Amino acid sequence: MDNGTEQAQPTALANATTRVFVLANPDFYLEGLLAVLARSAESEVVACVKPGEGCWDAFTAQPADVLLVHRQAVQDAPDGFSRFLQHAPNLKIIVFGHDMPDEFLLKIVRSGAAGYINEKMSGDHLLKAIRTVLEGELWVERHILQRLILRVVEIEGIINQAIELIRSVLTRREAEIYRHVLGGLSTKEIAGEMNLSEQSVKLHLRNIFKKFDVSNKQQLILLTFQKVCPVSNVLRLFRIVMDRNQIAQGKPPLIADPLAELTVLTDKREGA
Repeated sequence: MDNGTEQAQPTALANATTRVFVLANPDFYLEGLLAVLARSAESEVVACVKPGEGCWDAFTAQPADVLLVHRQAVQDAPDGFSRFLQHAPNLKIIVFGHDMPDEFLLKIVRSGAAGYINEKMSGDHLLKAIRTVLEGELWVERHILQRLILRVVEIEGIINQAIELIRSVLTRREAEIYRHVLGGLSTKEIAGEMNLSEQSVKLHLRNIFKKFDVSNKQQLILLTFQKVCPVSNVLRLFRIVMDRNQIAQGKPPLIADPLAELTVLTDKREGA
């Protein structure tokens, strides 16, 4: 293990009771986890609801620090965890269930889950997992964590190469504005960062749009990247890195994801 909006909700403080919202259909496994939580003085189950109509209203009515969700509820949710994280950016999500293959585990962590409990782990691991994720770390098996790190390193290497290519197409100031666009800054925010007027930023943006034959920031991000770095599948990889930064700040994804696959990667340190 690695012991490692629009309406923000605070995380649990030290020595405070952790509020746990459970989203799952009843079964013996769930009963075991609920029994572990009931025995713990650290945690309080604020609600336990079935997936489906009404579960979102129940969630918004009960402020929670941790969302404990069954794997089937994850598979049935078309937008993954994005709605929960946009509503409560500090929320920590833990998925539980049996028969969760590695690719599914990678997907849920990239989608914003801070950890998972599977058949290899006892119910008591849940309490350790809750403490770990509340500290800002991931509760993820080492081999999954290694695969996540390798993917991020590969993706960011591609991004850095593309930025160098972009510099050969844009002026220095245009390249700086483009980098701020990638960071999700608005025109007003870019103007503030660069000590320029909003009108000047808009003028530079129009020049950038013209060079790449696009009409807005979203097209600029996608289509210019395709022009300067036509690597297979690079648009999806590029979006993953951008959206990771957006979601880490509690913001919605910069670009709607056609693959319904988001990334939230927290700082990780190597554990036992």
